[in-house]
Amino acid sequence: MSGSSGGSSFSSGGQRQQDCGDIVIRTQLASPDPEVIEELGKGDILTITLASATGPLQAITNDGAVAGAILTTDPGLLITCINQGYNFLARVLEVDGGDCKISIYSTGK
Repeated sequence: MSGSSGGSSFSSGGQRQQDCGDIVIRTQLASPDPEVIEELGKGDILTITLASATGPLQAITNDGAVAGAILTTDPGLLITCINQGYNFLARVLEVDGGDCKISIYSTGK
């Protein structure tokens, strides 16, 4: 009886037991810097970092410029994973005027 569907992580909904290496989040940059995002194009890669150990989460270009902040439904999960040594990147999906859609993913430890 124990474990007819008992996996160690959940694929539906934002359950807390998600493995840091499996995280994929689609979101939009919050408070994007217009001068930075006008230089971005589809497929560009940003590095996700923490401004301090507790946040905020930021998307950084290869040149070290802050493109914008990261807002998710569970920022604590990303913050915890980064503090555990996981690295995250974001691929630019679309830049439309002042909006920048991204997909965040883990590159492991």
